[in-house]
Amino acid sequence: MTKVFVYDPTALDKKSAVRGVGRYLQILKENFPDWTFINNIENLKLKIKNSIFINPFFNFLKPPLTLNRLAKKQIAVIHDLIPLKYPSYFPAGIRGKINIFLNKLALKNYDLIITDSKASKDDIINILKIPENKIKVVYPCLPQSFLKLKIENLKLKIENYCLYVGDATWNKNLVNLAKAIKIANVTCVMVGKIFEKENINLNKSIKNKWLKEYQQFLKETENDKRFIFAGFLKDEELINYYQNASLNILASRDEGFGFSFLEASSCGCPSILSNIKVFKEISQEKLDSNFCFFDPNNPYDIADKIVQIYFDKKIQKKLANEAKKISRFFLPEKFKKEFLKIISE
Repeated sequence: MTKVFVYDPTALDKKSAVRGVGRYLQILKENFPDWTFINNIENLKLKIKNSIFINPFFNFLKPPLTLNRLAKKQIAVIHDLIPLKYPSYFPAGIRGKINIFLNKLALKNYDLIITDSKASKDDIINILKIPENKIKVVYPCLPQSFLKLKIENLKLKIENYCLYVGDATWNKNLVNLAKAIKIANVTCVMVGKIFEKENINLNKSIKNKWLKEYQQFLKETENDKRFIFAGFLKDEELINYYQNASLNILASRDEGFGFSFLEASSCGCPSILSNIKVFKEISQEKLDSNFCFFDPNNPYDIADKIVQIYFDKKIQKKLANEAKKISRFFLPEKFKKEFLKIISE
């Protein structure tokens, strides 16, 4: 049996453990318990030269893991190329540009690229000029915690709220989201490590172009009781928030996938989404476009969609049922089968 080694960046980086890469590592570990997850690649060449090496988070802005080949077969997982696609909003600096150059060289040692969506595949082809036959799309799946859903319904102090789950980079479009919440005059719970009090206070004063959008969002929401910052939540708590929310919001300008939509859908929580390529793809265009999709550049359009669902329980139920059917497409069995098929080939 071929030995599979997977690099685990979350073992040494606490920040990555609570972001998208942490979720992806979680589903890999749940579905492939026989694989070996490592956090140090030093002196591994002799150990895994006849095996498969997977880099589950190929990050162009950080120094490459290595410029050498480690294994007989190597797979890079590229979730998105948003920083390369929008360089003016994700300034790399001199060191970052050097890392991008070196990572493009390192990528030549990988036999195959796996990505999360056809939208991301198109970006990889267009930006990196990688041949199409070298890129495979494998949709992520739900983690086990969201499949069991036998969670005790914890009592929340709030009722009737919208939910946002994610990070705060430019592509998340949080300023327009905040404006829409204020126009609709509803409550919104913000979930994510970046929304914890210590991080908010820290990032308010940091002069970093990457944080410009986030800092503008903090000014937009300062002392506004309609915004509740829940910070990072464990899955049990997060599921409870999804189950009790009026709706979930993804106002992104661009994405490689959209875990929040998948998680919310499995919990019976309807989502409203930016009218962008990837959200149309993962929703399989089965959602009612009259209610679910909006122009991410228009806060009034976002607010209009929020109001339609927030105050109408019948519409909430209808859209929740549609979303739950879609979530059944992203099951572990399918994810595991497609991943193993690629490895065997």
